[in-house]
Amino acid sequence: MRSWRIVNEVGRASDIHANPTFFLDQRTARFVEVTRSALVLGSSQDVRAVDRDALEALGAELVIRKSGGGAVYLLPHGQIWVDISVPRSDPLFSDDVGRSFLAIGEMFLKVLSNLGCNDLEMHSGRLTGGELSRTLCFAGLGPGEIAFEGAKILGMSQRRTAMGAVFQCTLYLSYPFDQLHRVMSQAGFEFPRRGYALGIAEILNEFADLAPAEAMTHLKNRLEEALETLA
Repeated sequence: MRSWRIVNEVGRASDIHANPTFFLDQRTARFVEVTRSALVLGSSQDVRAVDRDALEALGAELVIRKSGGGAVYLLPHGQIWVDISVPRSDPLFSDDVGRSFLAIGEMFLKVLSNLGCNDLEMHSGRLTGGELSRTLCFAGLGPGEIAFEGAKILGMSQRRTAMGAVFQCTLYLSYPFDQLHRVMSQAGFEFPRRGYALGIAEILNEFADLAPAEAMTHLKNRLEEALETLA
């Protein structure tokens, strides 16, 4: 069993996303706490979908990540954001892009189930959600991602290079429907107002009763323990 390097970073999402493959020399989990709200778009998304005035009113920055998928909205103490880096030489690495998500998803599934989240399902098929999921990350399900009664709670994207793969994982405390819908209002179609996504505090009372920073620390500790169980 290989041990993990744990990295804790605090800063702006734009700075953290600048070099997502920095830690590909060994197994690494980089936990990120953002100091400013941010709208993060996938690498192929059209920035014209963004309402710049709404973004400015919310005090959020606009970031383009180097991995695919739809938009996510990040808030200070609002989510677990962890980049899991796996070198190409590592047994966890798979040449199958879709299959490579599954071990990470299974780890999150185990952690959440042990916390008392019942009725969780990990998606193992193709990407679902169509055009909406290409616009909003949590409006569709991809391999390894987790849902509760049909609502997505774990989102992942992947960045691959010759050195290995980085899995960028997001698990919300409470899903930021209102902020995300405001800043993506130029996308050209109506978003569902509720139902397609949830945060962990909306599932477990244990987390709803904790202060946001305390809830995220508790979940982070559980994930660090679970990392060591990966083969």
